[in-house]
Amino acid sequence: MSTSQVIEIGGEAVAVARPEQSGVRFVAVKFNVWPLDNELYEDVAAARRAAHAHIAGKAALRGIGRTRRVAA
Repeated sequence: MSTSQVIEIGGEAVAVARPEQSGVRFVAVKFNVWPLDNELYEDVAAARRAAHAHIAGKAALRGIGRTRRVAA
């Protein structure tokens, strides 16, 4: 791979995977993935998985997507 690739989540660009000699560099363009900025990944797929996992983890911490139990 010789060109940068956009990483999108939910149709929104969150980062760019910039090729380097030993993998791809994660360049965050949105604050919700900022902690991953400048990390080096084996390939674009690994960088994309990291972004998805990071966002999913933040959602879990906020309780998004959890089912609430309603007292009967």
